[in-house]
This record gives sequence, C-alpha cells and structure tokens, in this order.
Amino acid sequence: MNVRETPRAVARTVEWEFTQSTYAPVLADVPAALFPCWAQTAHREFPGIPRDAAFYAQAAEGLMMFFDCAAAAASPCALPSRAADSVWHAWARLDAAGLDAFCLRHFGRAIPHVERTRMKQGEMGRALAVCLVQARRRASQPAAGSHLPRLFALDLHVGMPGGFGYRRIGGLVACSVLDEFGNPDGKPHFPDALTPYALYLAGLVSKAEYEQATMESPSARADGAGGMIGFMGLLEGEGGREEGDSVCGDGDSGGSSCGSGCCCGGDS
Repeated sequence: MNVRETPRAVARTVEWEFTQSTYAPVLADVPAALFPCWAQTAHREFPGIPRDAAFYAQAAEGLMMFFDCAAAAASPCALPSRAADSVWHAWARLDAAGLDAFCLRHFGRAIPHVERTRMKQGEMGRALAVCLVQARRRASQPAAGSHLPRLFALDLHVGMPGGFGYRRIGGLVACSVLDEFGNPDGKPHFPDALTPYALYLAGLVSKAEYEQATMESPSARADGAGGMIGFMGLLEGEGGREEGDSVCGDGDSGGSSCGSGCCCGGDS
C-alpha cells in the first residue's frame, strides 16, 4: 500500500473508481477488507505489482469482467490478465467461501479457480479463445472481428509487471510479455487460437460471423495451412510481421508466455 495514502483517501479512491465502472453495482458489494489484503500480499506472488488504490480498483473491475464471461461460458474460460488474477488470488486467501457466495449472487454460479498447470495440452488456448469471444459479445462487438476487449487490454493499460500485453496489430490479436515496468518485452506473438479462423473451427463463432470478419479484414482469412493465417499487410501503425515473429501454434503458449496463468473450470 502507498504509505502516503491514508485509509480514508484509499477508500475514496476505490469507491470513486468503482462508481465509474459499468459493473458499479457489483463492485459496490466487494468487501472493503479485500484491498488491504491484496496490498499486503499480492507483491509476494506478483513481484513489482503496484499497490495503489487506483491499480487495485481497475484490476478488480477486470475480475468482474472475467467473472461475467466465465459465468456465461459453457466450457473453461481463461483469464487474460495477471492484474485481475492478483485480486482473484487475494480474495481466495481472504475469504474463499465469501467469494463463492459473491459470484452466486451476482453471476449466478460460483467461478471455480483452476491453475494453468492443471489444464491438459491444448486446453488453455481454447479457454482463452472462449474468453475472447465472450468478452466481445458483452461489448456488443463482432465475436470474430478485430475488437480487443478491455479485459484483454488491462495489463498493458495499467502497466502490470510480467503481465500479458495484448494489442491489435493489423486486425489480429497479438501479445507480448510485459517487462518489470509493464512495457512490452520483445516481438509480439500472434496466438493461433485467437484468430477468426481458429474461433470458427473451435465452434465458438458461426460461419456467418467468420465470413463477416474476413470481409472486413483480409488478414482474418485462413491460408491453406491447417488454420494458420496469412500475415501480409499487418500495418495498423505497428508494422508488418517480420521474420522471427511467432505464432502460438496450439494455443498453450498463449496460456503461459502470452495468455493466462489461471482459468475457470466451466460447467464441464
């Protein structure tokens, strides 16, 4: 916790941040004890994480976004933000039963927490794709389009050390691991599991949704290589794909270097 912030100032900051969110009614029910618990413990598991009230509030909002996506998904849903994950872990330490009750009240069911290491080969990539589709639908955006949901952009936005730096490059979802200062470190990866064609093959979007995406963005088209997409013309201010840029072939690297450390187990 920032020693210059008094408890009253912290409470005001958190309250103000929460009221600005579309999840304000839900966030109002988050226990006040969660922030001090998070501020005192999160840095042990997430080295270098900021411990101020504004960072916490945005991370907590991201967790609500994820719970919303996970509750609507019929299969495992991966969390693409280490900032949000830090709040999830702190809440589980503080009051796991209270967290389950909170999720039941506001999202209709408990959200089971599953570590990436318990996922089978290939499962994390699909779980991350499930989250992407659900987040886009909740933002009223085309599920197979190029929109980057706020949940995916969260770590880069708040500067999460060691986080997942998702961004759009040429209409595709790219990700870089963030360094100790929360800045992208190295060349971006383009997780194959998050391409429009892969979403279609996985049954997460309809044929019509996929075809609409290919009409709007040529980079969404599949080439002939088992669903790998062509990267010619990735020019949205970030430059095109260069030799050495990588594609996460099975999606699981999207759950470690570029993706998530934790997952919701879903209904299955």
